[in-house]
Amino acid sequence: MNGTAHLKEPATCSERERREFERLVRQGFAGSDDCLRSRIRDAKWLAFYYAEGDTLAAIAALKAPDERYRDDVFNKADARASPTAYRLELGWLFVVPVHRGNRIAESLCRLLLAREPESRVFATTRPDNAAMIRILRALGFVR
Repeated sequence: MNGTAHLKEPATCSERERREFERLVRQGFAGSDDCLRSRIRDAKWLAFYYAEGDTLAAIAALKAPDERYRDDVFNKADARASPTAYRLELGWLFVVPVHRGNRIAESLCRLLLAREPESRVFATTRPDNAAMIRILRALGFVR
């Protein structure tokens, strides 16, 4: 990793940073909804990783999901834990393909989680996303 990572509260991001973050969310997560801009603004923390040359190479976030979404996620996962105990979601993790394999994703996740050490955080991923499952396990997440 020869770039730099930055964590920012959404309110402190420039309009350009928010647009670039949104662009990568849409690139990485097909079907992102029309409310994405407001959900980005409502997140707790946004993480940006800039490769050499000031190119945005990766993003991640600690999101503050609404209660209905959180309850639905826990219900679909058949989770035993109470969703009300989890206020934050680790998500929107996307690394531009040319920058993958450099542990950028795990580093961004660790930075975000270190910013909220007292918070209980949940994460979701597709069952076929082996790389993300590996990262989440390395971070101590369990199914």
